[in-house]
Amino acid sequence: MNLAKAKIFDFTGASGNGSNYKEFDAKVAEALRQPSDYKLAIVLDYGWGFKNSAPHLVLDHLNLSGSNPLRGPNNPIGERFPVVNGIYVTDCDLKAFQGLKTGVVAGLRQGQKASASELEFLYSMGAGFYSYNLVPTMLVAAHAGWRVLAVVGPDDAQSTTGSADWRKQVLQSVSSN
Repeated sequence: MNLAKAKIFDFTGASGNGSNYKEFDAKVAEALRQPSDYKLAIVLDYGWGFKNSAPHLVLDHLNLSGSNPLRGPNNPIGERFPVVNGIYVTDCDLKAFQGLKTGVVAGLRQGQKASASELEFLYSMGAGFYSYNLVPTMLVAAHAGWRVLAVVGPDDAQSTTGSADWRKQVLQSVSSN
């Protein structure tokens, strides 16, 4: 797998190379719908509700946002209801990914903060944390025929070890591949 050819969608601000996005929006969807010979998206996003404040390689998701970026007129790039089974890449053997925990992310509506009881409910459904940007990005990626390698980790306020480290390690590993 050549990660150097992948398109980065960084919602953490770590990349600094034009692939930074403040949040999922029409610009992200349009970038995924551009023709590409190598359809792999690497998504970095902040998450909340971690039990151990560590970044995770995403195995799967729960869309609990109450929304879907594919609503409205269908874009001809792909099927209206794309199959998302197996969309997440988890077999990456790069050093930066080997130490990561794996988990299921719950996609919540932008800015929604889960209460303690809501977090317990998310955990009971199999999610280990939640984020805002990954799930809609993944849905458009699936629509356009892409796969997704996603890492979700704590922001600086949650981290006990310096969250910028996980972002930089992932980006350095991708660029040196």
